[in-house]
Amino acid sequence: MSSPTRVYLPPDLPYPIKVLSLDVKPSASVQRGARLLSYSFKYQPPTPGSRSEFRFGTWDCPLDGTVDAWRIRVGEAIALQRAKEHVITIIEPCKHGIQIGGLCGLCGKDMTVYDYTGFSDASRASIQMTHSAFGPTVSLEEAQRIEQETAERLLESRKLSLIVDLDQTIVHATVDPTVGEWIAEGEAWEAREAKKRASSSTETDSGSEHDDTEVAEVECNPNWEALKDVRKFRLGPDALGIPRRCGPTRAEGKQKHIENQGCMYYIKPRPGWQDFLTRLTYKYEMHVYTMGTRAYAEEVCAAIDPDGKVFGGRILSRDESGSLTEKNLQRLFPCDTSMVVVIDDRADVWKWSPNLIKVIPYDFFVGIGDINSAFLPKPVTETYSTGKTATTPALGESVVPTVSPSPLSQPEEMEQAERESKAMLTRNSLALEAQVEERPLAKKQEELQTASNQAGETSGQNTPPESPSSAPSHEHSKDVSSRKALLKNDDIELKRVGDLLESVHRWFYTAYDSYSAEEHKHKRTLPPTGIPSAKPYDVTQIIPRMRERTLEGVHILFSSVIPLDTQPDTSEVWKVACMFGAKCYQELSARVTHVVAAKHGTAKVDAARKRGGVKIVWLSWFTDSVALWQRQDETPYLLDAPTPSAASLSPNLDPHQISSDPEPDADDWDVEPVAKNPALELDSIDWNDVNAEVEAAMNESDDESGVTTDDEMVTDDSRSQISTTSSPRLKRKRLRSVTPSDSGNGPNDQQDLLRSPLSKRKKLAASRTGTSKLKEAFTAEQIAEAVRQRSRSNSLQRPLPSSGVPSPADEDDDDEEDDFLARELGEDWG
Repeated sequence: MSSPTRVYLPPDLPYPIKVLSLDVKPSASVQRGARLLSYSFKYQPPTPGSRSEFRFGTWDCPLDGTVDAWRIRVGEAIALQRAKEHVITIIEPCKHGIQIGGLCGLCGKDMTVYDYTGFSDASRASIQMTHSAFGPTVSLEEAQRIEQETAERLLESRKLSLIVDLDQTIVHATVDPTVGEWIAEGEAWEAREAKKRASSSTETDSGSEHDDTEVAEVECNPNWEALKDVRKFRLGPDALGIPRRCGPTRAEGKQKHIENQGCMYYIKPRPGWQDFLTRLTYKYEMHVYTMGTRAYAEEVCAAIDPDGKVFGGRILSRDESGSLTEKNLQRLFPCDTSMVVVIDDRADVWKWSPNLIKVIPYDFFVGIGDINSAFLPKPVTETYSTGKTATTPALGESVVPTVSPSPLSQPEEMEQAERESKAMLTRNSLALEAQVEERPLAKKQEELQTASNQAGETSGQNTPPESPSSAPSHEHSKDVSSRKALLKNDDIELKRVGDLLESVHRWFYTAYDSYSAEEHKHKRTLPPTGIPSAKPYDVTQIIPRMRERTLEGVHILFSSVIPLDTQPDTSEVWKVACMFGAKCYQELSARVTHVVAAKHGTAKVDAARKRGGVKIVWLSWFTDSVALWQRQDETPYLLDAPTPSAASLSPNLDPHQISSDPEPDADDWDVEPVAKNPALELDSIDWNDVNAEVEAAMNESDDESGVTTDDEMVTDDSRSQISTTSSPRLKRKRLRSVTPSDSGNGPNDQQDLLRSPLSKRKKLAASRTGTSKLKEAFTAEQIAEAVRQRSRSNSLQRPLPSSGVPSPADEDDDDEEDDFLARELGEDWG
């Protein structure tokens, strides 16, 4: 006997309502359209000032069956919130839980009939969980039953379900005709070699000699070895889903050929695919879920699974998935995903599902990417959410909606969706046409060969000439080495992914065996698969725990990785780090163990280096650890410590320095210069000689000033004594201009070389004060005191007390540049 069906009041009744009568008694038979109850409600006319009035209405039965029980009584007032609970249960002869082509798969009744109740039985079985676009749809209750049976079957055979993506996960595809030409070239070379070997064998048996000079040596295409297992097939325009264009945008040339003839696809299986599929077949029931068309998916599966033992026809393409922009796990497993694992090179289309094991994309055809994902969205922050997108009614209830969506909105939405779908498919077809027209692989091969030839010429210039006897063989080897292979056959990703999948399987059934033993010990039954529980054998708990072990115990501070206008804890890289077990911080603290940086010289990097005990690594350490699900050794990823020469060029951090600002003519003060002339490298310059020459030049400028003051009466010896006994001379930033020692030592040469803007201003100040005060050192406190006294007296005649800095020359008060350096520094220090 069928279980009772719960029936709910429609949400569009004029709530609140009051039940006046129940017109059908329990155990009575009812038909669709029969009156179930009558009610009253208060109606407020829209005219202002009008008095409210009571009106009456009825509610009719939306289905056929026998009344089981009422859950409301006469006189009860029902508000809108109460409508969320069922009011009557009816036993149906058929619940129409399986529907095919608009008919019930159980009783054959037409499910598309609408009547005045606005309800169609088609809505009762709206879940599509088969791999076919035209397969049956089922109700929630039926979906739970099917998944329960599937779970029991998998548990009995100790398997899990595995959803496999195709493009850049198991295979890589392209439509570049260059691949076909390379394959033809390789096959022709193989045929010639086979013919040559057969000819040599025949001549050897007959005793004749073979003249090797008559056969020209032909080099094999360097990519042929990696292309030997490439499969190819042609898909027509209908199978590609390419919309035909007409009018001004009508296709021409090769584009027209694609629209008429379709494309030739070249499929490269990922290295290790045979072992991967073979060993996992015993532990997983595999499904294909791809963004390619149905025809494309079937051709690829025929290439890698010709006998159907692996996938068994379980293929879901974009033609059946219902979306071109995302993949939904509930499309195949609407109720329970605790036994489902997903492998895909794109995590964002799965919204970082806890069932996902992300695969490093396979990029055999260099730069081609995923040819079936031109319409996919770019990853955004929200793509790292682990929430599930699909929603289903509460488990265990049979819900009968009584109001269908507005029939007017459905055609509009369907038309809009169809337009968007056509636009996406057009973009994808344009990407295919670009590959055929532009031939990107041929261009990359040419670039690689050009770079190889240039490198060979450079190495040849640095190699000593060989003896004449070896010259011919050298030329031959050079010709052979000039052709480099663009395509590599060295990918090992499937082995790593296979090990992870075996670990998930092992964790799952270890927990299942332990839980089953405990349940058997206490004589309890396992909960139904469709009901959420805290059972430990759950993939959605196992995979996140495995992920978290990757960076467990790592405390990360990101530097120059997260954009300044982004909240750090909402950024993509922050969320990924947390998913893989790391803890992230916004500021350096004692808890931070790793600084992950994108460049040298940031404040966080410098602070961490000074603190010590923190591993400062490049961002690639983090991305590689996440991609491989294994914490990488930090040593190859460490940021190199600054060299002594570079450190000496950094700004002076002495608290008594004059200013940390760069000099006016030193715009790149914080960048280590690249020495182009070995004679100008810092290590090759004797700075003592340079300082002596600059000092001599300053003294000569003092002598040429023509103004004599009391300070000028000091001899050179006494001046040097004063200089050494006064406050220590602070380090001055070196000029970028050429020093006198670079080109000559004569006075005239010195006058010509000291031509930087700052040096000219220094010379001008020295000529006005009568002596070069730049040779003297003074502190920030002395400058500040001078500025205060100057502001009080509005005069430049008083010397600084106990400063060692002489008074300015007695010049006109209107001259604002009589002490240029003091004025500039005074403004800086306020």
